[in-house]
Amino acid sequence: MKCDTCGKESAEVKRVVVDKGYDRASAKPLYNCPECYEKKERSKSSAA
Repeated sequence: MKCDTCGKESAEVKRVVVDKGYDRASAKPLYNCPECYEKKERSKSSAA
């Protein structure tokens, strides 16, 4: 599978659709490799 953020091939990709204060259910799906997923999660928690 391919990360939509960095383009790297990865055996695993993740996507958060709904979380507290976060709803991307109607947005274009973007899947992230574990590294990009963690970066995104850290940026969400620091923005709160």
